Amino acid sequence: MKRLTRLVSMALLLSARRRLTAEDLAAHFDVSLRTIYRDVASLEEAGFPIVGTAGDGYTLPATAQARPLAFDPDEAEALVLAARVLERGADDDLGGPLRSALAKLEATLSPEAVRRLKDHRRAVILPGEDQARVGPLGVLLDAIHRRRVVHIRYAGLARGEDTERDVEPLGLVRLGKWWLVSAYCRLRQDLRSFRSDRILAAVAGDEIFAPRDGMTLDDVVFRETGKRPR
Repeated sequence: MKRLTRLVSMALLLSARRRLTAEDLAAHFDVSLRTIYRDVASLEEAGFPIVGTAGDGYTLPATAQARPLAFDPDEAEALVLAARVLERGADDDLGGPLRSALAKLEATLSPEAVRRLKDHRRAVILPGEDQARVGPLGVLLDAIHRRRVVHIRYAGLARGEDTERDVEPLGLVRLGKWWLVSAYCRLRQDLRSFRSDRILAAVAGDEIFAPRDGMTLDDVVFRETGKRPR
């Protein structure tokens, strides 16, 4: 990773996390502690209000204002393409924010980059864009963040019948062309993965679920791969 890229990434990481030690940053960027000390000093000289020490951890105060990010045409086109792929068949809870985010992105771009995005929409065709369905990802993402129990109606593959159940959603996993919703299923009383495109309805209730021992997203990954996430 080039130093400039690492410095920008470090500033974003510090603004998104509460506190990171020098050891945390060294492990994240796979560099030495001495390199981290130099990078932190460079960010401070550039005007970033970093507070803390190497041992106690560094952070950027919540009141600090990040400078506007400038995307070059390649970066903007990559973001638009990713958003278009994800938006295909998305519910309003996800599709709306995606369209709003793209509008805000275009508002920050140069005229050259905006023209390139217009050419992108004409030149890059996504087959079945209106027919593809990713399911209620917006509802599920919100429930994952808020730890809300979700009642779903699911079109099962094994028995070919619809079932209704309450689930405790833990995370989303992309597998091939499918989004899988990893969750604790109260009907089966075990971990299950549901294809999001086969979730016919999803309603998040007010109930907040508590983490269950041995029933986490890490446990789902371990069951599938035999490895614990780092």
